[in-house]
Amino acid sequence: MSKGSLKLRELLERLKVYGITIHDSYRGKGSETILFRPSEPGSRKGPQFTIKNHGMGTEIAVPVINAALRRFGIDPKEFWGE
Repeated sequence: MSKGSLKLRELLERLKVYGITIHDSYRGKGSETILFRPSEPGSRKGPQFTIKNHGMGTEIAVPVINAALRRFGIDPKEFWGE
């Protein structure tokens, strides 16, 4: 798959494989969503990444996606299928 922006819903679907979800206890400031990967099942601790959210159709740019991948320690080549 080639690198290109993803809609928020597509990004969340692909990140779900890595155990990343939307942090349900609170939202970020304004129109932001907090992506979260618990350090262990049921934990409220772990890495977080704030991302713009103006609806599930919001286009998320490649640099933002790559920053999230770095934050969560995900290999970009694996994520992008290179």
